[in-house]
Amino acid sequence: MPSYAVLGATGATGGNILKLLITDPQNTINVYVRSKAKLVKQFPAIEKNPNVRIFTGNLSDISLIASCLEDTDAVFSTVASNDNVPGTHIAQDTAQSIVVALMDIRMTKPQVKLPTVVWLSSGSINKKFYSQAPAFVHWLLVTSFSYVYTDLAHAQEYLELHREWLKAVYIQPGGLVEDKQRGHTISTEKEQTFLSYADLAAGMIEIAETGGYDWQGVAVNPSTKGTKIEWKVPGRMVKGLTFHFFPWTYFLARKLHLQ
Repeated sequence: MPSYAVLGATGATGGNILKLLITDPQNTINVYVRSKAKLVKQFPAIEKNPNVRIFTGNLSDISLIASCLEDTDAVFSTVASNDNVPGTHIAQDTAQSIVVALMDIRMTKPQVKLPTVVWLSSGSINKKFYSQAPAFVHWLLVTSFSYVYTDLAHAQEYLELHREWLKAVYIQPGGLVEDKQRGHTISTEKEQTFLSYADLAAGMIEIAETGGYDWQGVAVNPSTKGTKIEWKVPGRMVKGLTFHFFPWTYFLARKLHLQ
């Protein structure tokens, strides 16, 4: 039976991955979340599913993360932030926890095959992908989400340090939106905006199942037209630009309970 771990299962990407995985009774799934109550609210029947084990706690709890990852074929790492928070390091924290947990498994059970890390990243930090976009558009994107992309880049640099024994694939889509599943394609040559979280989830599962993409940047693209445009993105970009050029405004917004 295929076995998977999903880190960040209450987020848009992780939730859609979990939704698809639990439809197949052949799958066994380990789910890591910080809030079990939030998970159960999204998936009311999940506690009764015999193929699902729930792991709740802090990402820094290496013993917990190791238990979640052990005996799985692939780990979907979808812990992320869409807000351009100054100094954010959630991706780096996640990468470190995964690596240390897998190192712990490797040392205690050297005969066990380690899972492939299916790492959610962004096409905006893959030169092959972003060089196909107009320079100004790319600048606008990377500046609006500068702290997020810097965090992702540093996290990937950390993962790369462990290529000798670790397997990972970087999922690097374009802009993501809330929409229904319409169909997807997989590409190592280009990315296309916009893509629904549901199609991204299906693509990530396909990549995990087929394999063959170790240490590559892979885009999941829409296979049909009609993906809904997310009109709140421009507002998020304006906020991100403000936080990039004037980081103090983020902390002021937090103090005033506006963020």
